[in-house]
Amino acid sequence: MPRLYGPLFSTSVLAEHVARLAAVYGMVETGRAPALGGEVVALRTPGVWAGAVVLRASAPPAYAVRDEATRLDRDALRVVDFYAPDLDEAVAHARGLGYEVEASEASYELAEGAFREAHLPGPDGTVTALLSGPRDFFTGFAQVRDRVVSEVCSISLPLGDAAPSLAFYADVLGWGVVYEYAFDDASFSEMVGSSERLRVRSSTVGPARDQPYLNLVDYGRPASASGSLLGRGGLDRRGLVGVVVTAPDLDDVRRGAEAHPGASAGEPFEVDLAPFGATRAAVVTSPHEIVHVVVETPEMATRMGF
Repeated sequence: MPRLYGPLFSTSVLAEHVARLAAVYGMVETGRAPALGGEVVALRTPGVWAGAVVLRASAPPAYAVRDEATRLDRDALRVVDFYAPDLDEAVAHARGLGYEVEASEASYELAEGAFREAHLPGPDGTVTALLSGPRDFFTGFAQVRDRVVSEVCSISLPLGDAAPSLAFYADVLGWGVVYEYAFDDASFSEMVGSSERLRVRSSTVGPARDQPYLNLVDYGRPASASGSLLGRGGLDRRGLVGVVVTAPDLDDVRRGAEAHPGASAGEPFEVDLAPFGATRAAVVTSPHEIVHVVVETPEMATRMGF
């Protein structure tokens, strides 16, 4: 089954992105290759099949997907989430390295217990999040639980109507809903800069709870108060521009996307980049125009013990 490997960042400051992912989140660089006249870097969290890919084109796009004014707009990827067993330790670790952690922190209750969340603003309008909560709960959601932070747990995607994307992930990638949650908390609204109280509802989709998944979230904002970034999250922007998916059969995914209403699949291209190896990839776009770079990795995860 296809698996969500992690976020795809496009940037004008490649070294800064790579250094942040390594220092704060414990990723290691696995490979570099030419791309779009520039360079692409792949990173991985040791011990698991998850990481991130960072791209710098020869002429980086002039505009980012998000900025302060559009931080809550729907129809574009927003935040990359990591589990922190001890949130205070993780925040101190990041600040000790010289990285900013937003002063406002969220504390909210779910059915499983009390959770805390802190956000780190990054280059190109990106945001990463540290999440903490009941340890028993996170044994089912994070594979790395004995370090300051885990691998990528989830990537949030605010949507007004998640139904088209839920159908896409089920039909094309075989992903179902692995968890659902809802909360209404003033501290979260303050942390994300909302003057109105958000009522958050989410359906998370992926191959399994303990592998990276997408968090299809509804902030409960009326359409009149929520702008749309539809079509502004692709490779012609900087920031969190897409996700990287690995799949045993690229052609099968492409056929599924071409047959799915509102989705599309580009032509395959050659890739030679560790940890994926010399292989093929293609850009697959969902009904909400979210870019998925699908990399063919036949049986690789199995061979590597993941």
